[in-house]
Amino acid sequence: MTFKVGIIGLGMIGESMLQAFLEHPAFVVGSVWDRNEVINRQIAGRFPSVPIAPDAASIIGHPDIDLIYIATPPVTHVEYGRQVIAAGKALLCDKPLAIDLAEGRWLVETAVNHNTPTAMNFVYGAGHLVETIEQQLNAGALGTPQSIEVRYQFPSWPLPNQLSAASWITKRNEGGMVREMFSHFVYLLQRLFGEVTVKSTVLRYPEGENAAESFVLAHLEAGGLPIWLMGGIGGAAAPRESELTIHGSQASLRLGNLYNLAITKNGTWQPLPIAPDAPTPVQARLSELANRLAGEPTNLPDLQAGLRVQEVIETMLTKTQI
Repeated sequence: MTFKVGIIGLGMIGESMLQAFLEHPAFVVGSVWDRNEVINRQIAGRFPSVPIAPDAASIIGHPDIDLIYIATPPVTHVEYGRQVIAAGKALLCDKPLAIDLAEGRWLVETAVNHNTPTAMNFVYGAGHLVETIEQQLNAGALGTPQSIEVRYQFPSWPLPNQLSAASWITKRNEGGMVREMFSHFVYLLQRLFGEVTVKSTVLRYPEGENAAESFVLAHLEAGGLPIWLMGGIGGAAAPRESELTIHGSQASLRLGNLYNLAITKNGTWQPLPIAPDAPTPVQARLSELANRLAGEPTNLPDLQAGLRVQEVIETMLTKTQI
């Protein structure tokens, strides 16, 4: 069974997902569109077989398209999502689900009331890497979990590959590192340990009206475990780093730079390899997405999962500021 997908938004993530959809046997790309005509022309040059639609409405209303992927700035997610649900299409939404919590809750309720198949595009939404972490925890390889650390550091914001999104990703009311980066870790922590609650947050903002945060220090909890988060801009000479570490009574497990796993043995870090023939994370997510569209069971995060993440993120962003 194959499904025809339409894509709205062709920035860095949208183009990456376009390539992934083209490579997956369960999907056919019907048409794509971006509000920036320069980007549309670039996509047409790089993907000459992919139809460029005249606008978003023509994709949403196309009778042959089964699924719409929304990869636009977050402030537009709810409106596009509303149109997709009203058109009777399945909905794949990039993170964050929304900026306004009331709007996010409304979109989830609307999707549930219409029995709309939905999914969120979290990088840890499916795949062998996440399954390996779950297996290690379930097998007791770490002993009893004790605490969790999350750390990220970037030389600048936006990152060089995010410059096409600079008009919104640098804004306090739309973008920022907490929404764009920590959302993925919040989803993973909720999947592994249950509900994440915010205990305290310290945020630093640079000078400039509506500028996004430059530093965050936060204390959260999940499943009775303390979670310590520290992230920020390290300066032009700083390396790009991100890691999540789960400390247990017998060992620690680290997820570094998005996709590298390691576990401690005799006090030193040892790589925890992923099977070389395992699907890439994005291909694994698309396989699970195809299962959802076919009505088969899947753990792929839906809009409800996206809302749970949004509630954590927006709570953090309304805490103490410096």
